[in-house]
Amino acid sequence: MNDHACEQCPREIEGLADDQRHELAAFSREVQFAAGTVVFHEGDSADRCWFLRTGRITLTTRIPGRGEETVETLSVGEILGVSWFRPPRQWQWTATAVTPVTAAEVDATMLQSVAGSNPDLGRAIYSILADTLLHRLQATRARLLDLYAREHVR
Repeated sequence: MNDHACEQCPREIEGLADDQRHELAAFSREVQFAAGTVVFHEGDSADRCWFLRTGRITLTTRIPGRGEETVETLSVGEILGVSWFRPPRQWQWTATAVTPVTAAEVDATMLQSVAGSNPDLGRAIYSILADTLLHRLQATRARLLDLYAREHVR
């Protein structure tokens, strides 16, 4: 592996051994998003994910009668984009860079292929995804409770 690929190893992601990070880096590429950049739109096809290295991203959704509402803000060490994991493979939120962002971008098809051929890496990736999905579910629940509480205050 070349030095450039080692620089892209997603060091921030807990749960991966060094050799798994190197394997992941082999099909990752560093990307940057300027503040205000929409990374993806709710409803579009989901085909990749990002391991955030710097910056912050908001996940928003449009609520009829209310407009755009922030569901969660992601930062360093978190995964952006888990909707590729299961059909229908469409983004469930709109993701927008709040600050300049640097991330390791991973093609989801390649990730699934490598995870399928390397059971240890597959288990580690799926464990990280399960943790991420649980966290998102809990954050969404908290945000919904906040929205409903504000509705009753009006």
